[in-house]
Amino acid sequence: MKLTISAGLFLLAASLVAASDYVEFTIVERLRFSVPGDWPVIANKSTPEKTIFGFQIPNPADDGTPDSSNLAITSTYLKDHVSRDAFEKKDPSTNHEAREKKLVEGWRCASFSSHQKSTEYVIWDCERIVADCGVAVRMAWPHLPKNPADYDKQMETVLSDFLMSVAPSKPLPK
Repeated sequence: MKLTISAGLFLLAASLVAASDYVEFTIVERLRFSVPGDWPVIANKSTPEKTIFGFQIPNPADDGTPDSSNLAITSTYLKDHVSRDAFEKKDPSTNHEAREKKLVEGWRCASFSSHQKSTEYVIWDCERIVADCGVAVRMAWPHLPKNPADYDKQMETVLSDFLMSVAPSKPLPK
């Protein structure tokens, strides 16, 4: 079963979602992506020009802590070649310590570490143009004592899967 949300137009068609199912989001009939059904939406803001969704990624290791794994996607309508060129020239990360890394073909990604209070976080920033949208994705997760030993690798796989789900919401004109 799927839940479809058209941000900006706020058309909503809902059905029950089991934890193992995915939820598909459509942004202003331009862009679509999917996330696991057990990811709570923690932020949502939409205008015809820009839409932002934030999700918390469940992690048993962060129970009882102020820390959490999360992902945010921002879609910006690129209405002309000037806005498209500016997006293409933009650095995918605003952190000067970020290092470019290959993760998924077609995406520009950079990764760095940062601290929130005493907790170290791994942060990935990825960008690309999809249809007529500039898409920016940020995923962050804490290094916690109860994380599995391969948590970084697991989270990179989660990010890769998410990036591969981002696509035009309808076929592009030829």
